[in-house]
Amino acid sequence: MFPSINFNKNYVFIIMNKLYFLTGIIGPVVTLSLIFLDISISPYFSWHVNSLSSLGIHKYYYLFDSAVIFEGLMNTAFSVFLYRAVPVKPLPIILMIIGSIGLFFVGIFDEHTGDIHLTFAILYFILMPLGIIIFSLFRISRFITLYGMISALISLMVIIIGILMALKIIKLKGVGLSIPETIEALLLASWIIMLASYIIFNYSKLQTNKIILA
Repeated sequence: MFPSINFNKNYVFIIMNKLYFLTGIIGPVVTLSLIFLDISISPYFSWHVNSLSSLGIHKYYYLFDSAVIFEGLMNTAFSVFLYRAVPVKPLPIILMIIGSIGLFFVGIFDEHTGDIHLTFAILYFILMPLGIIIFSLFRISRFITLYGMISALISLMVIIIGILMALKIIKLKGVGLSIPETIEALLLASWIIMLASYIIFNYSKLQTNKIILA
């Protein structure tokens, strides 16, 4: 006879739920890696002229398109897992999901589609930081709350400048739209990675409501 094994279902459940939050780490890391790889091998690309979306209409378009499609899916999954794990109101999660869907479609509709592409890009660049700001009202940790607020507010200010540049309302010499886009992408990605990492290491506290909520 084989010895009996004490199979703790609750332990397996916690491990599986922790693994779900790897979407918040894998998504940004893979996406940013693909985008910077695309930039490095695309001689036409200039930080002083181009937007990041211009990467989606040239020789290595599949790198950029697959990157943002993948991140859109990962962000959507992460937002859903976040709602299941953290006792927050649905509004910030809904905003983050809609923003993530917008990012997904940025990879489907390239710059040649004009206003369609711009609409989906704006959905991501505006709604994602708004969702983060509202979510940050629920104090999961002081540092993550503060960083979320500051990074999201900076992201909004930067992307508003970017939108004004795209609409040709303002023009900054030597600054392509890719610069404000990249600043926001890095800020949002870093917050998601930090939050995902925190939840993975503190999942049990979340389940017992020991985390401070505003």
